[in-house]
Amino acid sequence: MDEREKTFLKLAKELVGEDNVDVLEFLLKKNTELTDKDIANEMGVKDNDVRKKLYILYDNGFVTYRKTRDKETGWYIYYWRANVDAINEILIQRKREVLNKLKSRLASELNQTFYYCPNDGFRADFETAMETDFKCLRCGTPLEVYDTEKARAVLTELIKRLEEEIDRETKLVGSTKSS
Repeated sequence: MDEREKTFLKLAKELVGEDNVDVLEFLLKKNTELTDKDIANEMGVKDNDVRKKLYILYDNGFVTYRKTRDKETGWYIYYWRANVDAINEILIQRKREVLNKLKSRLASELNQTFYYCPNDGFRADFETAMETDFKCLRCGTPLEVYDTEKARAVLTELIKRLEEEIDRETKLVGSTKSS
C-alpha cells in the first residue's frame, strides 16, 4: 500500500469509523473491482455486513461502483472499487462541513447573550442562565456576562481563511480534472 492509499485509509477511519474501513482496506489491497458477494466470501463475513459498509463508504465518497445487468436473472450486479482519486474532493467536502459549523457558531455568537462562571469557565446561553437563576450549575457562583467579541473575531478569521482555502483547492482540483 503506497502513502496515498495509507492517507486515504486514515481519512476514512476518521470520517466513517474504524468498523467500516476493513472493506475499504480489502479493496485497496485487491486493487480491482469486486462484487459485494466476492468481498464477503473472501473476507469470510456476511453479505449484508459488507453491503452496509459499502453503502457508508459510498455515501462518503470512499468507494464507487459500476453496475451491470445479469442476462439470466435480470438482476443488477454491482462491482465495487476503492475511489482513491476522490481524496481531494472528500477533503474539500469535509472542510465545507467544518465551515458550515463555524458559520452556525458565529451566528449563535452574534444572536445570543452568553454567561460564564469566573471560577470554572462554565458557559451558558441566556435561557440556561435564567433557569439556574444566573448561578453556575457546577459550583453555584454567580454568572457574569460573557463578551463574545473575541470569539466572534476568531470565528470570522477562521471562516475567511477556510473559505479561501476551499476556493483555492476547488480550483486546483477542477484544473487537474480538466487536464
